Amino acid sequence: MGAAGARQRRAETAMHEAAILVVIVNYRTPDLAVDAVASLADEVRARGDTQVVVVENGSGDESAAVIAAAIEAHGFGDWCALVVSERNGGFAAGNNVGIRWYQDRHGGALPAQVWLVNPDTRAEPGALGALVDFMDAHPQVGIAGGRCLWEDGSTRYTAFRFHSPRTELVSAVNFGPVTKLLGKAQVALPIPEAPRRVDWVSGSSFMVRRAVIEAIGGMDEGYFLYFEEADYCARAQDAGFEVWTVPASVITHLGGKSTGVTGASRTLNRRPRYWFASRARFFIARYGRARTHLANLLWIIGYPLGTLIGRARGRPRADPPRFWRDFITNYYGAGGLMYRPAEGGK
Repeated sequence: MGAAGARQRRAETAMHEAAILVVIVNYRTPDLAVDAVASLADEVRARGDTQVVVVENGSGDESAAVIAAAIEAHGFGDWCALVVSERNGGFAAGNNVGIRWYQDRHGGALPAQVWLVNPDTRAEPGALGALVDFMDAHPQVGIAGGRCLWEDGSTRYTAFRFHSPRTELVSAVNFGPVTKLLGKAQVALPIPEAPRRVDWVSGSSFMVRRAVIEAIGGMDEGYFLYFEEADYCARAQDAGFEVWTVPASVITHLGGKSTGVTGASRTLNRRPRYWFASRARFFIARYGRARTHLANLLWIIGYPLGTLIGRARGRPRADPPRFWRDFITNYYGAGGLMYRPAEGGK
């Protein structure tokens, strides 16, 4: 059966047995989360097979009240629910709350696909359907992401290679001849115009097949924020699934509104400790401690060199304040490589 037939079959599924679950995790951005839900409304209503859940992730402000009022005022209640978590466990934990909420209401069953979407995004028409159709047509694909635009319409990077000791040297030096010499060692991949198999995709638009969750569980809640999607893609591929980026699915991402780590404000504040902890967790889990030490050493040596090269070329770095010193403090200080990843996901 083709994509049209698959859509019809899903449309005949009752709402309480939604084939697709969309999870949006909010942290102190309720108005943005409401706008994200609103951007999905037309497609969700037209499909008839999709449930949206907004997880209020322990914001400690008026977020829950704002989101609940908006769901009622806009008539979203027949397909959108609000779940309030008292604890801010981070991005992975928040998404797992949303998935467990669905399972609790369906006797432990999972939807066919789960789409994780950031609250500071706007889905373009057909964004959901493009991912669903692609995965329906490619059963070997376990995770798929889409094209992501900045507010000005330019395209941002959302498909990547795994971080490794070699990529750390290339990113630290950030100089064309070094990049060319090492070859294929940049984390961000060229922006594709057609579907492409990749190592990992951004968590801003992250579609997961049910079989993946059944095989490896949810995201590892040991990651508070960042690197959890790379870890999940790595574990999914270890379990035999493929990861693809699908440019036909388009969202606009405002970027970094909750954290300031990405987007226009990334150079204003120091990089938070949880980013370093997440990076350490990923490297140690994937490469072990010896290669993590190597990756750190390459970055620490390469960064000052890259800074000097950038200044000489009139291209200063756009990095957070004290980035090099904070890197050393968080890797060879009290928090360093004593960070222990949990066994498996949660």
